[in-house]
Amino acid sequence: MAIKFFGHYLLDNDKLTAEQLTEAVEYQSAHNLSLGELAVREQLITLKEAEKINDKQRSLDKRFGEVAVDLELLTEKQIEGLLAMQKEEKVFFGEVLLLKNFISPEELESELQKFEEQQKLEVVALDATIEALDKDGIIQDAIAILQKLYTRIVHDYIKLVEINKNSNNYSGIIALQKMRGDLHLDFALQPDDAEALAISKMFLKTDFDEVDEMVMDIINEFVNVVLGNIAVKRSKESVKLELTPPQSVSESEFKKEKYISFGFTTTQGNIALYLKL
Repeated sequence: MAIKFFGHYLLDNDKLTAEQLTEAVEYQSAHNLSLGELAVREQLITLKEAEKINDKQRSLDKRFGEVAVDLELLTEKQIEGLLAMQKEEKVFFGEVLLLKNFISPEELESELQKFEEQQKLEVVALDATIEALDKDGIIQDAIAILQKLYTRIVHDYIKLVEINKNSNNYSGIIALQKMRGDLHLDFALQPDDAEALAISKMFLKTDFDEVDEMVMDIINEFVNVVLGNIAVKRSKESVKLELTPPQSVSESEFKKEKYISFGFTTTQGNIALYLKL
């Protein structure tokens, strides 16, 4: 996952221009197809069937292939073939940089080593902070499931970059949902406008030009999917839970100081996650 953000590291250190980063990311995205896209390309399923599998995935913690087999749209042998094809065709970010002559092989190796060392330090620091804050492992669940579902639905990478008790660094619409019962959790998501449009586009397979009422409804539904998956995971442990309906909250009404905030970055934009235990 981190390799996608190697480009951001290079940009920050003046090793790539913004235009080069965009070109490299778009090239990689166009060549690294998801399993569903490969299955449609190989005419094993239709686009409508692929969307049906993706829709089912939103409520199940299963891989695309598992859901496709469960729905009897693909066989296990076909999934094995698609996975092998996906691995064979995979283009790594560094390969794109070399292919386009954006960086030399020597410089790529040197910068990648520096980046990986920095990543290790950041991950250790974030993990230690989360462990100190966590209660019943619910924060780790929230972060892991958000990252998994974001990647699955939006087909993009997402990375946790900061934790702050009183963060006002983010702006945009806020979707809030609460979990009650044996565990209490207030879960709110605030994507910036570019991120909200990206999520909405992939959620409905429709382009949106502005953050309107429909986009706000989609972000609410995305929150419902994430918190619903958290509830399902906990329910398997015989924990009794209920979810309130998700709702949009204005920044003036939302009391950020009462929440622990988590900042995420993606290739589309930024997202703030607010949790109150």
